[in-house]
Amino acid sequence: MYRVLIVDDERHVLDWIYELLADLTEPELDVYKAGTVTEALAWLNRCRIDIVVTDISMPGMNGIELHEKIRERWPECKVIFLTGYTDFEYAYRALQNEAVGYILKTEDDDVIVAAVLKAIRLIEESTRKEQLLRQAEERMNAAIPLLRNECLALMLRGEETLPRLRRRQFHELEVDLNLEEPVALIVAHMDERRIPQEVGSSLPNIPVMPAVVASVTEALMDRRAKCVHLTIDGNLCWLVQYDTSYVLEGTIPSARMMESLDNVQTFCRESLGQSLSFVMTEGTVLWDSLADKYALLRQGLVRHMIYGSGFILFESGISSVRQSGSHISVRIDRNKWEALRTQLEKGQREPFMQGLEDISRIVVEQNLSLHDSSGMEVFYNLSLLLLSSINRWEMQELIVDVTLVGRLTSSERHISWHAAIVFLRETANLIFNLLDEKQENGAFNVIQHVQEYMLKHLHEGTSLVELAESVYFNPSYLSRLFKEVTGSSITAYLADLRLERAISMLQENHKMGDIAAAVGIESSAYFSRFFKKMTGRTPQEYREKLIIGTGHEKSRK
Repeated sequence: MYRVLIVDDERHVLDWIYELLADLTEPELDVYKAGTVTEALAWLNRCRIDIVVTDISMPGMNGIELHEKIRERWPECKVIFLTGYTDFEYAYRALQNEAVGYILKTEDDDVIVAAVLKAIRLIEESTRKEQLLRQAEERMNAAIPLLRNECLALMLRGEETLPRLRRRQFHELEVDLNLEEPVALIVAHMDERRIPQEVGSSLPNIPVMPAVVASVTEALMDRRAKCVHLTIDGNLCWLVQYDTSYVLEGTIPSARMMESLDNVQTFCRESLGQSLSFVMTEGTVLWDSLADKYALLRQGLVRHMIYGSGFILFESGISSVRQSGSHISVRIDRNKWEALRTQLEKGQREPFMQGLEDISRIVVEQNLSLHDSSGMEVFYNLSLLLLSSINRWEMQELIVDVTLVGRLTSSERHISWHAAIVFLRETANLIFNLLDEKQENGAFNVIQHVQEYMLKHLHEGTSLVELAESVYFNPSYLSRLFKEVTGSSITAYLADLRLERAISMLQENHKMGDIAAAVGIESSAYFSRFFKKMTGRTPQEYREKLIIGTGHEKSRK
């Protein structure tokens, strides 16, 4: 659907061109009109206009000046100048301003329609799509670092993705790592305490974060290693993958990595005034185990902060100080909770249920109780996820269920972990079922509102832009959604509504002018053409047929 604006201060010309274009069935047009330049600018500020048919000589601002305003707002808009003037200067200025057409008001209807069709062809054949693709590519390239970070962060949080899709993501996001080979993982924390820089430092005022990332990445990379950086949970992470031929005694040279990080620490401390702490894997880890390994390293990084800052620690050093009874937090960390939260928000029932089962299995393996701190932490993390989703989606059916809310907010309401997990699983299924219903009913409710709005405002000459604004959608999307749900275009549905009301008022013997106004058509002549197009008869012919038909019925009686 193309949006066309007619601009002319002569009312009869304005109505003539409006009715001419509104009558077209192909292509489908959304036609608007403005009797003044002020009205025209109001429409141009309100929504995108594809084609403007405008008088070239109007009070306050001529068509050439209006065209300049149009180009500022909608550079791709095509302009057709309409005028009663025949001198060459107007035509020349119109062509100089890249107008699509210059036609006289004395031309036939076919000429005007042909000019509009030409404008549509130019829109379809223009380089706008190519420009949009180029712009999208430029923006995509600028967004790649953020998307790459998100992709890797989701992996560290345990999101499951099919291998072929993951390989495609790595290729598109330029992740220069091999999913078939294991990787080493390093997690770092920038300590909050700043250190005075050395006197005479050559890097006194550079941004600290980029300098830290660059220095670590440079230290880890060489011609036999690939390294990718990301940030997650407020920490800095690096995934390092060495050439398989580069091994020392069958393992990745972790000692050399530690020495490199030690040099980086010195540089950051002396030149940037920044203290760093690191934890790292010994050797490499398979991609399938990466999320669990990240959870271990992150937890170790947090725990060792109590011993000071500026340390470098292998993963084996984490378990040596692990406190008894806290091991469950190593396995069920923020990565798992974030994965569950994402799955719940996206309505991904099966992955969520699988994650819930995984946590249930871990709880059983660790023999946790609902009455100890670790067990209560797991229960309330799960119940908070579900309760937040219920509130976010405004699921009144569940919010008013006092028993359900009470069982979500109190672990003491469950006799065992098995009973709690069964309840949490049932509640999750209730949420997913309601989400499915909301998605199915959402589009229907929007279209029902639009249909009611059209019926209520039929006499006002409802436009697609007004309909879209009433439901806070953009016009193009609403047009597509309406057709998907109803099988009819908004234009066709609106025409049917007008015809239905017009026939009803004809039967009640209303005046033609009143009927035209009641269905949102200002001109009686245009209403007559509209009615004949829809029924094959003029309104008067239709009314006479009704009278004749009624007379026959009376004679039979």
